[in-house]
Amino acid sequence: MNDFWARIGQGLRHFFSWAYNNHPGKLIGIALGFLFGLFFVTLGFWRTLVLVIFITFGYILGKIQDEHHSLSLWLERFLK
Repeated sequence: MNDFWARIGQGLRHFFSWAYNNHPGKLIGIALGFLFGLFFVTLGFWRTLVLVIFITFGYILGKIQDEHHSLSLWLERFLK
Protein backbone atom coordinates (compact mmCIF):
# COMPACT_ATOMS: atom_id res chain seq x y z
CA MET A 1 0.00 0.00 0.00
CA ASN A 2 2.87 2.39 0.79
CA ASP A 3 4.37 1.67 -2.63
CA PHE A 4 1.08 2.72 -4.22
CA TRP A 5 1.07 6.10 -2.45
CA ALA A 6 4.76 6.60 -3.20
CA ARG A 7 4.06 6.10 -6.92
CA ILE A 8 1.09 8.48 -6.73
CA GLY A 9 3.27 11.11 -5.04
CA GLN A 10 6.04 10.66 -7.60
CA GLY A 11 3.55 10.94 -10.46
CA LEU A 12 2.05 14.13 -9.00
CA ARG A 13 5.51 15.69 -8.53
CA HIS A 14 6.39 14.82 -12.12
CA PHE A 15 3.11 16.27 -13.41
CA PHE A 16 3.42 19.54 -11.46
CA SER A 17 7.05 19.90 -12.51
CA TRP A 18 6.09 19.38 -16.16
CA ALA A 19 3.10 21.75 -15.87
CA TYR A 20 5.18 24.46 -14.20
CA ASN A 21 7.92 24.21 -16.83
CA ASN A 22 5.56 24.13 -19.84
CA HIS A 23 2.47 26.08 -18.69
CA PRO A 24 3.36 28.21 -15.65
CA GLY A 25 0.64 30.82 -16.22
CA LYS A 26 -2.10 28.22 -16.47
CA LEU A 27 -0.89 26.37 -13.39
CA ILE A 28 -0.65 29.54 -11.30
CA GLY A 29 -4.03 30.71 -12.60
CA ILE A 30 -5.67 27.42 -11.66
CA ALA A 31 -4.09 27.48 -8.19
CA LEU A 32 -5.19 31.08 -7.58
CA GLY A 33 -8.69 30.37 -8.89
CA PHE A 34 -8.96 27.38 -6.59
CA LEU A 35 -7.80 29.41 -3.58
CA PHE A 36 -10.16 32.30 -4.32
CA GLY A 37 -13.04 29.87 -4.79
CA LEU A 38 -12.21 28.16 -1.53
CA PHE A 39 -12.01 31.49 0.29
CA PHE A 40 -15.29 32.61 -1.28
CA VAL A 41 -17.10 29.47 -0.14
CA THR A 42 -15.65 29.47 3.38
CA LEU A 43 -15.43 33.22 4.14
CA GLY A 44 -18.05 34.81 1.91
CA PHE A 45 -17.76 37.53 -0.72
CA TRP A 46 -16.92 40.60 1.39
CA ARG A 47 -14.34 38.91 3.62
CA THR A 48 -12.69 37.43 0.55
CA LEU A 49 -12.63 40.85 -1.09
CA VAL A 50 -11.01 42.41 1.99
CA LEU A 51 -8.46 39.58 2.07
CA VAL A 52 -7.59 40.15 -1.60
CA ILE A 53 -7.17 43.89 -0.97
CA PHE A 54 -4.78 43.25 1.93
CA ILE A 55 -2.82 40.68 -0.09
CA THR A 56 -2.51 43.16 -2.98
CA PHE A 57 -1.38 45.96 -0.66
CA GLY A 58 1.17 43.64 0.97
CA TYR A 59 2.48 42.61 -2.44
CA ILE A 60 2.90 46.25 -3.48
CA LEU A 61 4.75 47.11 -0.26
CA GLY A 62 6.97 44.03 -0.59
CA LYS A 63 7.76 44.85 -4.22
CA ILE A 64 8.76 48.40 -3.26
CA GLN A 65 11.01 47.02 -0.52
CA ASP A 66 12.56 44.43 -2.88
CA GLU A 67 13.38 47.09 -5.46
CA HIS A 68 15.29 49.02 -2.76
CA HIS A 69 13.04 52.05 -2.93
CA SER A 70 12.44 54.02 0.21
CA LEU A 71 9.19 52.82 1.72
CA SER A 72 8.74 55.96 3.81
CA LEU A 73 9.07 58.24 0.75
CA TRP A 74 6.54 56.12 -1.13
CA LEU A 75 4.09 56.21 1.79
CA GLU A 76 4.44 60.00 2.09
CA ARG A 77 3.76 60.42 -1.63
CA PHE A 78 0.88 57.92 -1.55
CA LEU A 79 -0.84 59.41 1.50
CA LYS A 80 -0.65 63.05 0.32
